[in-house]
Amino acid sequence: MTLLSVSDVTHRYPITVSEIPVLNRVNLEVEEGSVVAVVGESGCGKTSLGRVIVGLVRPLEGEVRYEGKDIWDLSKKEHAAYRRAVQVVHQDPYASLNPGLTVEETLKTGLLYHHIVTRRTARSELFRLLESVGLEATPAFLRRYPHQLSGGQRQRLVIARTMGLRPRLVVADEAVSMLDVSMRVAVLDLLLSMRSELNLAYVFISHDFGVVRYFARGGRIVVMFFGVVVEEGPAEQLIRHPRHPYTFLLLDAVPVPDPKVARRRRTEATKVAAERVTGEPSATGCVFSNRCPYAEDKCRVDTPPLVDSGPQHGHRVACWFPDKVPDLQAVLGASAEGRAMPEGAVLSGR
Repeated sequence: MTLLSVSDVTHRYPITVSEIPVLNRVNLEVEEGSVVAVVGESGCGKTSLGRVIVGLVRPLEGEVRYEGKDIWDLSKKEHAAYRRAVQVVHQDPYASLNPGLTVEETLKTGLLYHHIVTRRTARSELFRLLESVGLEATPAFLRRYPHQLSGGQRQRLVIARTMGLRPRLVVADEAVSMLDVSMRVAVLDLLLSMRSELNLAYVFISHDFGVVRYFARGGRIVVMFFGVVVEEGPAEQLIRHPRHPYTFLLLDAVPVPDPKVARRRRTEATKVAAERVTGEPSATGCVFSNRCPYAEDKCRVDTPPLVDSGPQHGHRVACWFPDKVPDLQAVLGASAEGRAMPEGAVLSGR
């Protein structure tokens, strides 16, 4: 069942001077209980898409539908239910907590507002939430302020605040990028365990393919470049066999511990792309054509549609020449077990 769908969403901010909108005809579907990871470099529109999904930004064009209803046409009662059902975990746990509120006030406010608890039953629910995210379930901890918590504790508190509202969809925007490397897997595992317990759906936003592979196992990955979805598909299929040059170069840039593999993967495509890394995105044709090592005249004139590519249904790419993209497994000399993207890359600190 489709829980949320984004249809032809286009948006630009008033201060934008570029001809390219921050979101350009973006389409996305999130099934109930599924994981959709959105990947791309900084400034590609990932966070803007997340803000559109949670209703913080109304796009200039397109629709966001929750359970088949446009979120901007909901009644007051329906909109309140939507705001509770779709929650966000922000990138910065330092900025997303009010420094003047204690842990108790941070957690209790939303629970009371949405009538999830009463003042009489609130304390027991707060202890349950703290325990569920691995924090101290004690009266002393409830009296602490954010500045008295570590970065990992703050992010766990943010997660507890989010999960306390019993959402159905969580937008996790770079949820572990500001945490110490040692804390990342623990927080990712916490989010994944809550997915299975609560049947949550996630839109997981990240620039790090190692983190995405760890979190999106069994889900889907959407790759964005300057507001355009250039490739999407099942997570393992897309990582092992990328069909768009941009996806290939993102994966090719992930550090590997074996120096022999690192030397072997310095392909001609990588060298050409390195020379064009600062090239402006193209306002006509394919948005990636100014940086693409395989671009031809057609790419600079005609915009490629997002269509099925490859043997697996649902793996779609917006590229006129996907067959030119090298097979990543072959480039790295990787085995079928997945050395093309080490599981340990999640701890790379990228």
